[in-house]
Amino acid sequence: MKLMRQRLYLFSVALGLFGLVSGCGGGGGAMSGKPEDWAADACKTFPADVAGKVAGVSVKKAESAGQTGNERTLVSNCTYSSADDRTSFAVLLRQAKSDGESVDDQITGLKSQPDMTGPSEDVNMPKGRAIWAPKLRTLSYVPAVGRMIVVTPPGAIAFGSDAGPSSDLKAKAIAIASAIEG
Repeated sequence: MKLMRQRLYLFSVALGLFGLVSGCGGGGGAMSGKPEDWAADACKTFPADVAGKVAGVSVKKAESAGQTGNERTLVSNCTYSSADDRTSFAVLLRQAKSDGESVDDQITGLKSQPDMTGPSEDVNMPKGRAIWAPKLRTLSYVPAVGRMIVVTPPGAIAFGSDAGPSSDLKAKAIAIASAIEG
């Protein structure tokens, strides 16, 4: 299980770095109506008890990988581990610190590297836009200018077993991202 958590953490960090370099800059939290520190600590923004309820997993532990970013962007990640140590899932939050690209430009930036992410599917969400990357089994949701939520749902990272149907994973990711956005 420790190896699975380490791989999930590395996978989430790679997604965060992808978000930093993929040209998906954006506006600050004041523009979005969310606090400026919305992405400072993903575990605080999306607490373990709420995460477990939404994901349908009894969460034993929520671990923050800390913050990354630069002068323009703040990124944090939280990995949630189940009580039975068989399931983990992750949430990455990204927030731009200054004005920048529109929601459409941010999504275009995410779609611009299909060799890394595989083909993506547009996903209908209540706000903004989202894409599901079946190859990565992640949902990237841009609810407003300057904010991004990346969800790796429970069951997406499976070592030595079937991850389950992509449609089920996508549905879990959508529920999680929708709960974070509120």
